[in-house]
Amino acid sequence: MTRSLDELVNRQARRWEHARRASVPRPRGPCIAMSRLPGAGAGEVGRRVAEWLDYGLFGREIVDQVAEERGVQRQLVAGLDEHVRSTIDRYVVSAFKTRPFTESDYIRHVVETIVTLGQRGMAVILGRGASVILPPEQALRVLVVAPDADRIERLAKVRGVSPEVARARLGQEDEDRAGFLRHHFGVDQNDPRLYDLVVNTGTLGIEGAAALVVEALRRRFPVTRDAASGP
Repeated sequence: MTRSLDELVNRQARRWEHARRASVPRPRGPCIAMSRLPGAGAGEVGRRVAEWLDYGLFGREIVDQVAEERGVQRQLVAGLDEHVRSTIDRYVVSAFKTRPFTESDYIRHVVETIVTLGQRGMAVILGRGASVILPPEQALRVLVVAPDADRIERLAKVRGVSPEVARARLGQEDEDRAGFLRHHFGVDQNDPRLYDLVVNTGTLGIEGAAALVVEALRRRFPVTRDAASGP
């Protein structure tokens, strides 16, 4: 387990403990399940939203790490009473019975990780099917998009490659992402019913998209605790 993962999980645990001691009413700050088109800037939007709300940010690589580390899994549920733990267990079992998730240890651990974060709240989760896994009462489900030209330009800049190479990689990443959701969760990534909100960073910009996500969260979940530095 890397130091950065240790720090992230420990800080998230402190958020939950602070909310528990403050007797914050349920939901204790719901999650934001953020899906995206590659190169649309969802990582930047997610970071800005997490900063405004003082939420933890869990990218797909972090979700994968947590899913592989059973010790971290135990840390995520530490402090929960048996009723809540049983609720998480029942939801995971029910998900595999009633939805077309592939039955594999990897996907089961990913689902367990995301369901636990959703139950405890106060996290932005990027990718890994979070918008499909979490029920609408626990998360604002967001899709971040952008025009192809903007996505190619962003990818070329971030990866340090030519626009031609970026275009080819973007096509492959689009295909991989659609395939992941279709194979493991049986859904079409472009189905608008999967999301509560779609934001376009090409027209709104990163700041505008992030502000819209925060405003939508506050309207969807009125008891969400506002961060002092929010938009």
